[in-house]
Parts: sequence; C-alpha cells; structure tokens
Amino acid sequence: MSALLVAAEAEDKAFLLNKRGVARVGLQQRELAYDDFVAALDCNARHAPALTNLGNLLLERGEIDAAIARYEAAAAADPEYAVAYLNLGAAYKRANRFPEAVRAMRHAHRLEGRRPARPTHHS
Repeated sequence: MSALLVAAEAEDKAFLLNKRGVARVGLQQRELAYDDFVAALDCNARHAPALTNLGNLLLERGEIDAAIARYEAAAAADPEYAVAYLNLGAAYKRANRFPEAVRAMRHAHRLEGRRPARPTHHS
C-alpha cells in the first residue's frame, strides 16, 4: 500500500490511510491504527470515516469527551454519515447525556432508513 500512498491525492490518501487503520484495528494494532487515522486527517481534516474511527479508539480508551468531539466533527463534515451519529449517540450515553444520545441515535436511524435498499445476492 505504500506505493499507492505516495502517488495518491490527498483525498485518496485519507481514504487509504483510514482503510489501513481499520485493518490494523482488526489486527489488534490500535496504536498504529491511531497513527493512520491521524495521518488520514492530516490529508483531509474532514474525512468523516477517519474522524469516526479515531473517536472509536478514544472511546475505547475512556476519553469520552475527546471521542464526542471527533464524532461531532464527523457529523459536521458529512451530515449524511449515519455511523457518526450512531457512535455519537453511544458516546453521549456513556457521558450520561441521555436526551442528546436519543436524538443522535434517532437521527442515525432516519439516515439509515433513507439509504437505498441493497441488492440481494443469490448463492
């Protein structure tokens, strides 16, 4: 992936770094994943998936307010990104901010309901 990162434009780099970070989370390499998400945001500070994934790592660490800030930034960057609202709702709940949690989760649900149906695949 390194060769791809060198040649990629900023938006593409953000996408690729975020994807590598997700893979590293799956490999239990959370510190390296954290670095990838930060690097993705250096390329594009409004990359909602990287903001959300960084928020996830912060929430795992117990840094609830920092996680909330990342989720709110992700929602502001892409108001249609339902995952940001879902995770924001979970973080608000952990912070005992229940009315905000309910609003965020309801908004995520509404966004998911507006998505086009996925085609079914037959085996």
